[in-house]
Amino acid sequence: MQIDEKDFYNYLTVKEGLDKSSVRHCICRICILNKWLLETGNEISKSSIEKFFTDLIKKGLKNNSLNTYRFMLRHLVSYSKDRRKLSDFFDGFKSFKKTKPDIVIFTLEEIEKILNTPLTYGKQYGKDCSFLDFRYRTLTMFLALTGCRFGEAIELQIRHLDISAGKATFINTKTNDNRTVYFVDPLKNKLQKLTEGKGLNDRVFRNSHENTVQVTDFSQDLKRRAKVAGITKRVFPHNFRHSYITHMLEAGVPITEVATLVGHKDIQTTYDTYMHLADKTLERAAMKHPAVRKNIDPKEIIKSIKDTLENLHLETDSRFEYSISEEGNKLKFLLKVRKRI
Repeated sequence: MQIDEKDFYNYLTVKEGLDKSSVRHCICRICILNKWLLETGNEISKSSIEKFFTDLIKKGLKNNSLNTYRFMLRHLVSYSKDRRKLSDFFDGFKSFKKTKPDIVIFTLEEIEKILNTPLTYGKQYGKDCSFLDFRYRTLTMFLALTGCRFGEAIELQIRHLDISAGKATFINTKTNDNRTVYFVDPLKNKLQKLTEGKGLNDRVFRNSHENTVQVTDFSQDLKRRAKVAGITKRVFPHNFRHSYITHMLEAGVPITEVATLVGHKDIQTTYDTYMHLADKTLERAAMKHPAVRKNIDPKEIIKSIKDTLENLHLETDSRFEYSISEEGNKLKFLLKVRKRI
């Protein structure tokens, strides 16, 4: 028995009221289940679902990924009850133990390489798609400099974008709370160009057909761009969010402010997921304890101050004349606004 994907979509959207992201994940996984049922000749039952999970495990899926299928199946049970179909096929299945995700962090240099790497595009259905390079690079920059979720970015409408003030407001968020992110040039200019001539209800980011950018299409594009840029790490859109949060913490931004900026309803989420990655932050925090600080070599304190200044990456800002050097027990730091010509 195949699950009617369109009917399941309607049920999840209307009766369950799931957000678009959750519906998309459920439909993606129900398609995989349907394909498996067709290929194996199985009908939905407790034993077939057990075999389905066994095959997923053999393919190397980790516990967190397996739980996304469990999420879909829980809703499939509700759907089956509503449609008066067999619904006891998932009784007795427990969730898999959650594991900490393998988080990949891009360095600032790697992000710059990705942003500065152009791609060429051929024609699609006879249409020149060279404009996609600008669109996708702007989306990549938006993800990297705001730390937002991919789903939030692609749902952003022009009416919720205030380019002159350098801010965007997300309405459809994971926590159902509105959230504002902030940006400056050159992203301002790129967004201005991207939205020229468009209506307030149009999406800021669009694909070649002026429709919603699909995560699979963008991910493939991003991986191709990263490969050309010489990045060997695993590359996904969400890496930019991981990197944004980690860099903010390492720059000394209070964790409460970081959690608010990225839309974590519970600060514990930010702490549990990212604090162990921000080694410099933890080290600086430990060194601030009075009993510890007085026993630290003064040279180490100078080095800590130097590291803090270097984390600001002022050398990349052409508006400043900047230099920093460490000579024995001295730290020399120069910061001066360049004269405008």
